[in-house]
Amino acid sequence: MNKLLSLSLSLSVSFGLLSPALAQDVRDMSTPTNYSWYYGASAATITNAIQNGYRPVDIEVEGTNPLRFTAALVQNTGQYASGYWWYYGLTATQLSSTLSSNNARLIDLEPYDDGGQTRFACVMVPNTGSNAKTWWYYYGQTGASVSALLGSNNARPVDIDSYVIGNTTYYSVVMISNTGADYRNYAWYYNVPLGTVQASINNGRRLYDFGRRENGNYDAVLVTEANSPAWTYWYGLTSAQVVEKLGDYGHRPIDLETYDVNGQRRFLLVTINNSNALTTSVGQMMRSTTDGGVGCYLRRINGSELASLNGSRQFEPASTMKTLHNVHAFRRVFMNQVSLNTPINVFTATSGSCPVDSNPVNETLTTVLRAMMEQSDNNRTQAVTAYFGQAAINATAAALGMNNTSLNHRIGCAGPAISNPNQITLRDLATLHTQVANGYLGSWRDEFYEHMLNGKTWGGIDTVISQEAALLGVSPAALASFNALVELARKGGSYTLNGAEHRSGFGWIRIPFRVGNQLDLREYAVGAYVNDASNGTNASNAVNQAVGELLRPTLHAALATWDITSVAVSVGTGCGSPRALIQSAQGLPALGQTPVYRMIGGTPNSLAIMTFGFNDQYWGATPLPASLSFAGAPGCFVYNDALVTEVMVASATGSAQVPIALPSHYGFLGMEYFTQFFSLGGSLMSSNGMRSVVGD
Repeated sequence: MNKLLSLSLSLSVSFGLLSPALAQDVRDMSTPTNYSWYYGASAATITNAIQNGYRPVDIEVEGTNPLRFTAALVQNTGQYASGYWWYYGLTATQLSSTLSSNNARLIDLEPYDDGGQTRFACVMVPNTGSNAKTWWYYYGQTGASVSALLGSNNARPVDIDSYVIGNTTYYSVVMISNTGADYRNYAWYYNVPLGTVQASINNGRRLYDFGRRENGNYDAVLVTEANSPAWTYWYGLTSAQVVEKLGDYGHRPIDLETYDVNGQRRFLLVTINNSNALTTSVGQMMRSTTDGGVGCYLRRINGSELASLNGSRQFEPASTMKTLHNVHAFRRVFMNQVSLNTPINVFTATSGSCPVDSNPVNETLTTVLRAMMEQSDNNRTQAVTAYFGQAAINATAAALGMNNTSLNHRIGCAGPAISNPNQITLRDLATLHTQVANGYLGSWRDEFYEHMLNGKTWGGIDTVISQEAALLGVSPAALASFNALVELARKGGSYTLNGAEHRSGFGWIRIPFRVGNQLDLREYAVGAYVNDASNGTNASNAVNQAVGELLRPTLHAALATWDITSVAVSVGTGCGSPRALIQSAQGLPALGQTPVYRMIGGTPNSLAIMTFGFNDQYWGATPLPASLSFAGAPGCFVYNDALVTEVMVASATGSAQVPIALPSHYGFLGMEYFTQFFSLGGSLMSSNGMRSVVGD
C-alpha cells in the first residue's frame, strides 16, 4: 500500500527561518556544521533525525519493498537554517499541488518505480524572499531533451537523476535560471564512462551532482569556480570506508548513493570541506605525508576547540596510552594511597618489546613512572598496570570523562594489540589534561608533568617559535623571556602491527601571552595520530609536523603580544634663563639595553637631580604637571611623582647624564616610567619630562 508522508516544520517556523543565507546552496557551503548520513534507512529513521534538529539535503530511494532511503542531512542551524519539507510516495499531481501550496521549489527530486507507477521522493524549500529563484523541474525526459530544456530556459541543473520505469530509462531534472548571482559555468554529462567525468574534473571543474547508472556509467553535473572549496569524490566504497574518508578529510557528504557490485553494497560519495582553516591545512599536510588514517586536535584548556580532525574517532594510541597510567598513579599519590617512594615490583624480562613476567626487581614509583613516560619503558608500564590494576586504570578514565577510552592489552605485545587493541580519542586525551588543569591531581600537577618529556623540540615547536619571532621582529631578549615561560609535557606512541604503522603524540603546553604588563599563561591540549600507514617514518613525520603547525597560529598570536615597541618621548617643556633646561634620551628603552638620559642647559658645576617615577598624573595628592611657582620658579613644572632621585654635579658646560640599565627579564617588557632633570644653581630650573616604555 502506497503511503504519502508530509513532514514539515510549521509554516510560522519555516518562514521565520528565511534569511540571506538561504540564497546559498548547501553544495556550495563549507562552513563547518554538524551532519549525519544514512543508508538502508526507513522513513522513521529520517524522521527521527529531523526531530533531532537535522534537515535532509540529499535523498536517494534505494528500494521500494520495503521503501528504504540513502540520505545526507545537515544540522538546521546557523547559516544552514532553512524552512523545508520532504516527501515520498507522491504522484505527479500531488508533487505539483504540494509545491504550489507550499510556495516552494525543489532542491532534490527522486522519481522511482513503485510497481510500474512513477512515484516521487523529494526535498523542497520555500521559494520566497532572498531564497526565491526562477526555476523549473521536469521528469520523463531523455538526455537530449534535458539538454534542450537547459538551453531554452538559459538554466543550469541543480539535480539530475536517471531512473527506470518498466524497461525504459528516463531523466528528471531540477534547474534554476543561470543568471545573476546564481550564474555558474557548468558542464553536464549523462550515461558516460568515469573517464569522461574525470577529464572534466582535470579541466578545473568541481562535481556538484553525481549518479551511477546500473550499466556502470555515470550522470554528472560539474561547475567551474574561481575559488572552489576543498572537495573530493570516491566510488566503490564500503560503509566503513565512507566513515574513514569523511573523518580523514574533515568533509561532509553533499551527494551519497549506494549500489550493488556482485551482491556487495558500495557507495558513491561526493564531499565538501566541513573544517575550519587550521584543521583543513594541517589535515592536507598530514594526508600528503602519509597514507594512513589521520587525526589532529588542538583545544585551549577550558576554552574552545581550535582544530579537530577525527577528534572523536577511536584509534590505537600505542605508548601515548601511558599518559592514562601516569595520571592514575599520581591520582593515587594525591589521595595518599601511595607515595613516589613506594617500592614497585618490576619484571625486567622481555620478548621483543613485550614485557615478560620474570626477573623481578624493586624500584620506587617515581623511578618507574619516569622510565615509563621518558623512555617509554614497557616493562615499567606493565609494572604500573599490575600494581594498580587494569580495571582501576580504566575506572580512572571513566572518572575523568574519557568515555571512548579503554586499556585492553599489555602495551608492547603485538599479538594482543592486534586482537584487542587499546582505544582512545584525541578529545579524551584533551579531557585528561583539562581535568589535570582543573585540580584532579591537586598540588601534584607539576610533578605529573615533570615526569614526562618536556623538550620543545617535539613537533618542531622550538623552530616554529623562532620562525614566528623572526617574522614579528621580536628581540632576542624578549624571545628568551618568552621561551623561558613556555612549558610542555607530552607522550608519544609507536606500533608496527602486521606491517601497519601506528604513530601518535599528545601533550599539554603552556604559552605566555602578555596583556598590558600582565602575563596570561594560556594552556592547550594538542596532538595527532596516524593509524594503519605503510611507512613508519612518514607516519612519524606527519604526527610531528601536525603538532608544530597546529600550534603555529597560537604561538604567532602570543609572540605578537611580546612585540612591544620601545618608546622615549618628550612631555611638556623645560624652563630657565638664558635658555630652557632640556632632557633627551640616547638609545631606546629596550630589554637588556641601557638608555642614557641627558640634560643640557643647566648651571655649570652645580647640583643636578634626575627624578624617576611611575606616575605622571599625581605627585602625592598634587595633580601633575605641577607648577613650581611656589618655589620661586614660575613657568617651571614637575612631570612625575619622583619615587627615585639621582643627585649629581653638572659638568663645566652644564650637562649631566644618567644611564638606566634595563634587565632582560620579561617582567620589564611594557613597563612605563617617567624621568625629569632639575638644575640647582643660582636659580631653580626644570627640564621637560620624558615618557619611556620598555620594549623589545
